Amino acid sequence: MDSAVSPAFPASSGFFLRRLRVVPPAAVVIAALLFGPPLLAAVGLPAAAQQADRQVAQEAAVPPPDSPVVFDVLRDGSKVGEHRLVFEPQDDDTLKVSVETAMSVSFAFVTLFRYEHKRVERWRDGTLESLAGITNDDGQEYEISIVRKEGHYSRTVNGTEEEIAGPVKVDSLWSKDRLTAGKLFSAASDSVYRVRSDLLGKETIEAKGGEIEAEHYKLTGEIDRDLWYGPGGELLKIKYEGAEGETFEYVRR
Repeated sequence: MDSAVSPAFPASSGFFLRRLRVVPPAAVVIAALLFGPPLLAAVGLPAAAQQADRQVAQEAAVPPPDSPVVFDVLRDGSKVGEHRLVFEPQDDDTLKVSVETAMSVSFAFVTLFRYEHKRVERWRDGTLESLAGITNDDGQEYEISIVRKEGHYSRTVNGTEEEIAGPVKVDSLWSKDRLTAGKLFSAASDSVYRVRSDLLGKETIEAKGGEIEAEHYKLTGEIDRDLWYGPGGELLKIKYEGAEGETFEYVRR
């Protein structure tokens, strides 16, 4: 069964990770990578303009503090879990985003598949400062951290550290500002993807308890994801196909 890729959102609250070790303080950041250069870079906008637009896009996608954003996780139309985000502005001008995802698939009272993930992201002016997380992907465990340092990022996955030069993009897709063509680091595993994104147009979808107009984006390359964002830039829906042909959807409640 295909691994449940963090939407970035990529998850959910009220769930407790089973069989997961506590992340040591030194490795306190989740494996969520940033994409390559932002889309704005591709059209040649000055760096200052890119930074300003990134900050505006992020602020537009952030709900009021302590208001959880919850997604129902569906497998072939049946609910199998939840994905939850909590946004908390900090006194040092950073934005703390807590993400939790939990899902399980059962048959005849037997659990066939279980996925649990939680992480904490910290952002400043639209740039990732740090990320720390733990994942149990049906028994495969990951402890991931990403820390911004002078001129580079340090990424540690299950105790193995590497330095990443230049900007880092992670698949935390709660803001459409994350969309870009280039390299995408997983926030929940050791995976790294080459992707591109395309705006397919506007569509009316079912989300937030009714019909809502959304922009439909498509990620292709080493992963394939459909994403829908609302008028304010907030994530409304994610859709992808599992390895066995199942359809997974994250739908904003």
